[in-house]
Amino acid sequence: MTVDQTLQRLKAAEVRRVAITELRTDDALQPRDIRLVPYAERTRTEGRSEDHIGTMLLALRASAEVQLEPLLLAEIDGSLFVVDGHHRLKAYQRAQRETIPARVMPMKHHMAVMVSQLVNCEGRSLEMHQEQRRESAWQYLAHVTQRGARGLPAGESMRTIAARFGIPTHVTISNMLRRLPTVSPQDFTTEAHNPGTGFPQWRHVRGPRTAHWKEMAEKMTPEQLHTRDLEKLKVKIGALLGKADPKVAHEALADLWKEATDDVRLAEEQAFREETAEAFADF
Repeated sequence: MTVDQTLQRLKAAEVRRVAITELRTDDALQPRDIRLVPYAERTRTEGRSEDHIGTMLLALRASAEVQLEPLLLAEIDGSLFVVDGHHRLKAYQRAQRETIPARVMPMKHHMAVMVSQLVNCEGRSLEMHQEQRRESAWQYLAHVTQRGARGLPAGESMRTIAARFGIPTHVTISNMLRRLPTVSPQDFTTEAHNPGTGFPQWRHVRGPRTAHWKEMAEKMTPEQLHTRDLEKLKVKIGALLGKADPKVAHEALADLWKEATDDVRLAEEQAFREETAEAFADF
């Protein structure tokens, strides 16, 4: 049975009440790994997750009759694992509910991993970060192509997979397919492996994003580097100013300019005093 078929059967399973104490979670079944999110965006991403849980919690506390969308559970060796609904589970726990609605289907652990990768990229009220989406697409491709040993399954294409995982362009999928046959898990540290599949994560396979730019930078003249850095800074400042009130933006720039010029002036005065002191020390 394919991942798609397993997911569809799980979604069609009859809803039943399950005691929260029976549920188990596993990092391998949670593709929303915060470690995949760039440091600069983690606080915002975690904040959105908490807001999402808070919204559901308000609904649950409004009435004991309120129920959220059923969780999807994988029955693995007699235990029930959450493959979809981690945020809902937290909301239920905070609302101190004893049971939750869920759909359950027996499956192997590796299949549960792939189902969790696929279902979390579907239309969600809380979208996954692009890095998490790319990782899910990468692991899915590794699974359906047997890590690059065969082509895409019938009915699949680079465009359909890009659309399924919410990736803006199929070029990313093309790059992944090209890299898959060259990846040897033993060339990567354990920390670089996906906790669910044991296969290296895409962010480690593709290498640092800055590698290409570093190569280019080595070939640039000092003037070209200066122009590049200037343009990058103007883009960042422009983006911030575009979101700010014009008066506030003007005052902020004025304060920053004064602070910067004061620092330069003080540094120059300090250097002058030191040079003067050294000069008079010789007399």
